[in-house]
Amino acid sequence: MPRKADPKNGYLTKHDGTYRVSMGVPKELRAQLGSRLVRSTGTDSLTEARAIRDMVVPRFRKQIEEAWKARGGKKNSLLAIALETRKLMEAADENMSDFLDQGTREWFDKILRDGARIEDVMTPDGPDERVIPTPEAAATVKELKRVIHRGETPIAYLHDSFMRTLKTSARSQLDEPRALGILLDWLEAHDIEPFIENVSKPVAVRFMDFMDQRSDLSWASKAKYFGRIKFYWAWLAKRDHAKENPFRDLTLERPETKRSDDERPYTDQEVQRLLMGKPMEGNRMRDVMMVAALTGARLDAVVDLKVGGLPDHFTFKPQKKERDHRHVPAHPDLLEIVERRIKNKGREDDLFPEWPASPETSTRPRSAYFSKRYTKYTSNIGVREEEEGRRRSKVNFHSWRRWFITKLERARVREPLIAAIVGHKRPGMTLGLYSGGPEFEEAREAIALVKLPPLDGSTVPEERSLSPRRRA
Repeated sequence: MPRKADPKNGYLTKHDGTYRVSMGVPKELRAQLGSRLVRSTGTDSLTEARAIRDMVVPRFRKQIEEAWKARGGKKNSLLAIALETRKLMEAADENMSDFLDQGTREWFDKILRDGARIEDVMTPDGPDERVIPTPEAAATVKELKRVIHRGETPIAYLHDSFMRTLKTSARSQLDEPRALGILLDWLEAHDIEPFIENVSKPVAVRFMDFMDQRSDLSWASKAKYFGRIKFYWAWLAKRDHAKENPFRDLTLERPETKRSDDERPYTDQEVQRLLMGKPMEGNRMRDVMMVAALTGARLDAVVDLKVGGLPDHFTFKPQKKERDHRHVPAHPDLLEIVERRIKNKGREDDLFPEWPASPETSTRPRSAYFSKRYTKYTSNIGVREEEEGRRRSKVNFHSWRRWFITKLERARVREPLIAAIVGHKRPGMTLGLYSGGPEFEEAREAIALVKLPPLDGSTVPEERSLSPRRRA
């Protein structure tokens, strides 16, 4: 019989040696907050983790409470009832409107009396009583009146309807609730109630300036989240849920990027260290690196490979803006790996079953866990190029793709052929639209020109480039 968890350790889980606080999110709020709220404690001490948890859990609960409020409240909550009452009043005739108005006044009075202090007072008409409501009750009634009588709408109330109109992938749709959460947190921090009508042009400009000044997100992430808010408001305005889109003419200016800030290919020395190193995952990680190095494919496409046409060629699923699968000849140096991995397998079997797909309920790509382990491996052996203020190293798994393309260019392979091999859009209308693509054997010959550095530990000379690597 499994041992019951210690209730003293509630909301605590251990991950990569340290504790983190984890709280489940109600199903109705997952579009806003994700499936769980998680925060690392940064410690492996259970005593310290418990103390941090006791500070974090109330914040998580408040975040969930605010999310309910922003989307219109729980089913049958006061805010949800107010929104439904407003719909009825908008469609009611004069008699029904008077009936509903009387009902809402009685409802407000009941809320105000709950927990209120009653004082006896003398009026010109005789003895009476004065109801002194609690501050919470007074604030609740004020908010309900705004919804029913002034026609104001919580910002997130229509977000689910908006999400259902999107044609983007499930993974991309995760950006929508994240963006909304950033806006709602900012509004709360500035004492701006989360109603659509409160987001005027000046408020939108202030939010833009806040996003621009954030240092915890890259420019690309800031622009992405700001763009999702802008798109949501365009949807609201188009359907008359908002009078205008205050974000319409606002954009985050892209900062000037120095060449030294760019991500780059691996050097041959780094390739040697990566392939000669000993990751904890052994060949299941090294084989993925080898395939990426000698095909130029992106990580998710490699991890998701099927046996397909091997040992002759790899069949990569469409990535980015590709419309169809792409066949890439197998490099001679991959023969041993390929033969070992396709043995006793059918065409539809996984080439890398050690890196399984996420559950169907998850929107994380299959490569997510590999990516995390790969980052740890490169940190352990020092093949990183970190820079303060950047969230990821200038060299990362995508550097295999950059290295492969660099090797093809230096082998004097034609640019249109390189583009066809790695799945980039080929230049011009003639090749990009009308051509059926280069000949397969020409691609096989080109790929064979890519040579790995010696994997015996011998010295690797550094190649010179017209665009030399700039060192920190």
